[in-house]
Amino acid sequence: MKTRPIFHQHLFQHKWGYLLGSGLLSISLILQLIVPMLLENFTDGIQHLSIDVTDLLQLAGWFVLVGVGIFLFRSSGRIYIFRLSRMLERDLRTKLFSHWETLPAEYYQQERIGNLMAHAINDVNILRQIGMQGMFQSIEAVVLISIAISMMAGTIDVVLTLLVILPLPGLTYLAYRFRKKIRMHSNKVQEAIGTLTSRVQEFCTGIRIIKTYVQEQEELKKFTIENDENIEANKRLIRSNSLFASLSQGIVGLSYLLSIVFGSILVMKGAISLGEFVAFNTYLSFLIAPIENLGKVINLFQQGKAADNRLCKVLATKPDIKDEEDILPIKIEGDIKIKNLTFQYKNSKGYALENINLVIEKGTSLAIVGKIGSGKSTLVNLLLRVYNPPRNTMFIDDVDIRDLPLKSLRTSIGYVPQTNFLFSSTIHDNIAFDPNPYEKQQVYQAARQAHVYKDITDFPKSFETTLGERGLSLSGGQRQRVSIARAMIKSSPIMIFDDSLSAVDAKTEEKILKTLNTEMEGKTAIIVSHRISTIRKADQIIVLDGGRIAEQGTHESLLREKGIYHKMHMQQSNELSAESSNLPSNYERMIE
Repeated sequence: MKTRPIFHQHLFQHKWGYLLGSGLLSISLILQLIVPMLLENFTDGIQHLSIDVTDLLQLAGWFVLVGVGIFLFRSSGRIYIFRLSRMLERDLRTKLFSHWETLPAEYYQQERIGNLMAHAINDVNILRQIGMQGMFQSIEAVVLISIAISMMAGTIDVVLTLLVILPLPGLTYLAYRFRKKIRMHSNKVQEAIGTLTSRVQEFCTGIRIIKTYVQEQEELKKFTIENDENIEANKRLIRSNSLFASLSQGIVGLSYLLSIVFGSILVMKGAISLGEFVAFNTYLSFLIAPIENLGKVINLFQQGKAADNRLCKVLATKPDIKDEEDILPIKIEGDIKIKNLTFQYKNSKGYALENINLVIEKGTSLAIVGKIGSGKSTLVNLLLRVYNPPRNTMFIDDVDIRDLPLKSLRTSIGYVPQTNFLFSSTIHDNIAFDPNPYEKQQVYQAARQAHVYKDITDFPKSFETTLGERGLSLSGGQRQRVSIARAMIKSSPIMIFDDSLSAVDAKTEEKILKTLNTEMEGKTAIIVSHRISTIRKADQIIVLDGGRIAEQGTHESLLREKGIYHKMHMQQSNELSAESSNLPSNYERMIE
């Protein structure tokens, strides 16, 4: 079933509001058409010397009264129509953002940030312009043109009116010829803006790497190329718009020329009076702006159709990860079972995970180690339902994870991701990042548990310190510990730490682990790490290799097997020994 265009939905939803605005605007346009009648009486009165001071004062009064009426009704109609367009802008951006929140992480891996920003800003702005200028000028054109032509033909001269409006159907032909071209160029402009925005966003995110590797000139070249492409796309759109506008004005100019030439002849022959000639040309002058605007409106509606299609495509994207129907919230305890789990990413040839079987009892801990790309983070993401696992493979409290409400599932899991993302707000708000309000003491306690309390209180504004974008004003270790505090404050029955101590030193790591061992009592813990020191006290450890469980057991039992885990342990032990033995000699060299 084809989705109704967004603007049509808005128009139908607010039809009575648009009718009221149209009515107010129409009244002002009807009042405007009284002006040529007043000018006709004035001109004929002057020509025949039949007008006196009283008539002039009366005429001036009518002009003032009509002017005030035009002002009141036109401004009221304009305010009403423009207010509805701002409502469209507000509602559409909210709807778009709300829909984005339902889409899976995979969607954002495929879409560029610049394209998403172009949808939220440029496409929405185009639809707003249709609701404002497009609707206002369309109503003005329809009402003013139809009434003015009726007055010209009915009260002055039918033949002259038909002669003058004869070239005007050419505007319809031009609109038909140009509409596809304008829509195509409009799409190209939006794509170019999206590409350019993505380039700027990527530059801002990677500015440290760019400066470190002295790539400023190379980045400038890339930006220049994409900026030039954006300019070229805009030039093509401007050329089409300009050619359309110029040809439209030429048609209008031809109508005006016919009016002057043939109207003058009719006056000289006495077929119409001089006042009627003045009135006729005044009517025609009123028509010029609406007819010119009609061309702009047609172009705007073509751009709007392209923007509407793009937004409809985004809003039509169905989230793969969503709650099944009639699912009720439940309380999660923390028993986890994984049975014959095999998972493959879309557009991937091999399996990310294959035949995984695990039992993690409530209150116990599981550690996951393995090489990069072995499937550690994939397993965690499936537990969080960032991706959907196959049915009957993952269970929490003996309930298929896909039958659990997403809100219940994710509320019951405290998660510290591998990439520690912090928001551009205060440290307090980053730790208390939860729908439930937290007391300050709870925030402080979570910071103490993550051993970041002293670091925070050393800042001039303490917990009210505002972080830079993505938290880059903190060190890597501080960001990790703030992320740990954000997870700890939830006090969830399941805690997941995805390589979340990699940026802290060994001494701080030991303190955090000691605290976690105390605070995690009675909770189910899953710890992903490359460091053996981080996971050696876990109740069970699995070693992933190529998406399969290669080894499973405790720290001691795995060491006895002399397999992958033993090799990792020996390698890390040797590295630590080498670093320790090198420190004094390096230090002595520095002193010398």
